[in-house]
Amino acid sequence: MSRIIVAGAGHGGLVAAMKLAEAGHDVTVCDRLENGGHGLDQKDFFDARAMEFAGLEIPDEYCAEGNSLTFIPLDDDVAPLTIPSHKGYKNLAVEREAFHDYLTGQAAAAGVKFLLETDIQSPIISGRRVTGIKTSKGDLVADLVIDACGVHSPVRNNLPAWANIDKDPPLYDILHTFRAYYSRVPGSADPEYSYSLYIKEDGTKGFRWCITEEDCVDVLLIRFPEITYTDISESISFLRKYNPQMGEDMIKGGNFTDIPIRQPLAVLTADGYAAIGDAAFMTNPLKGSGLAYSLIAGTLLANTVNADTEELYTRETLWNYEKEFYLNVGFEAGRLAVAKNLLPYMTAREISDLFRNGLVTSDDINGFINGETHAAKLLPLIGSKLKILNSMPELRAKLVNMLGWIGRYTIIVSQFPDRYDADALSKWEEKYNSFFDSIRRSDSEETAAAEEKTEDEPAEDISAKTAEE
Repeated sequence: MSRIIVAGAGHGGLVAAMKLAEAGHDVTVCDRLENGGHGLDQKDFFDARAMEFAGLEIPDEYCAEGNSLTFIPLDDDVAPLTIPSHKGYKNLAVEREAFHDYLTGQAAAAGVKFLLETDIQSPIISGRRVTGIKTSKGDLVADLVIDACGVHSPVRNNLPAWANIDKDPPLYDILHTFRAYYSRVPGSADPEYSYSLYIKEDGTKGFRWCITEEDCVDVLLIRFPEITYTDISESISFLRKYNPQMGEDMIKGGNFTDIPIRQPLAVLTADGYAAIGDAAFMTNPLKGSGLAYSLIAGTLLANTVNADTEELYTRETLWNYEKEFYLNVGFEAGRLAVAKNLLPYMTAREISDLFRNGLVTSDDINGFINGETHAAKLLPLIGSKLKILNSMPELRAKLVNMLGWIGRYTIIVSQFPDRYDADALSKWEEKYNSFFDSIRRSDSEETAAAEEKTEDEPAEDISAKTAEE
């Protein structure tokens, strides 16, 4: 059997490690922190079907009621908009530290070895193959390296150009977050909306959420630019104003975390290498959690590796991992990433206008999240609202552009190869990456907008970004 190194103790990597060790492979998980480093002191919500897919037993304490998210617009005179849980969603609520310990225990019981308190520095390359990793404790060689090092992976970021794998994401493909839990004021009444997301005054470049639980108030601050302590202070004051249940004491958390909210990597593998979890940008772009996708991907990767009976672990023999990931969840993640890419172009006032005029409803968002609203359905939907949109030409242009984006993405999805063909796959990956590059607001655009735009100037026209391929 093969020697396999999992670089980083990410959730998807642990699932893959467990299943590969069960099949008899020599598996070592290497991580820089003593406890694996992924047990953040916070709670996460995801779909139970991901654990079922991975064949993991679901402890009773993980099961939770579905949570409905309510968007609170900038303007007080605009009614909030509530989005129920995803259709068919079986909600789990897990403490990440406990969940990470659970997966680590499952992996250890399967025979996985752990090399902790070890800095991972870069991949080892021999010819055109990844053959191991360089660490603070020396070189580790392997037949296969699984990269679970997270969004800023030193393995992925130091791969040669021939691997054709993206490095660190740009500004609008990553969220900087601050998560903390505050005491709840004793005897305080339950809020009208238990799970609220507030749109900031500076538009869609930042959000605040507040979840009121029985014994605490869960606060998350989200920014595309770096979060500052001024952001934290202002946001906490704002949330206390609208959520009197929120006490003064921080009882846990206080974590700063970077979360990728972009489409998954177009290229997940190279000879001797496979990326998983945040290292492959496997995060739901609208929920900000990658747990469900990672558990599914870990299972698919282990199945593919175990099926390679000749133990070649080339891009060709690892192809089924990429194919099955995209067919199961990757294309869904990409579709949600299309919608996310509109956010940096929108202003808080435009979001209020969408809600105020009924241009976006709970049913509209539910249909999109559930995969029921595609380009063919969006055209008549927007057409029915054009009369209202005609009075808002800048907003109309942005929504029509998004319709074009979804149409183009649908075509790219249809061109995904159904079998391994190096040339066909290379052409598809180029189209996929070029499309998302074309719709992404760039760092340079943000700088130019900050320097040139005044309050009286019209919103930016993004129609140039929807030119046909």
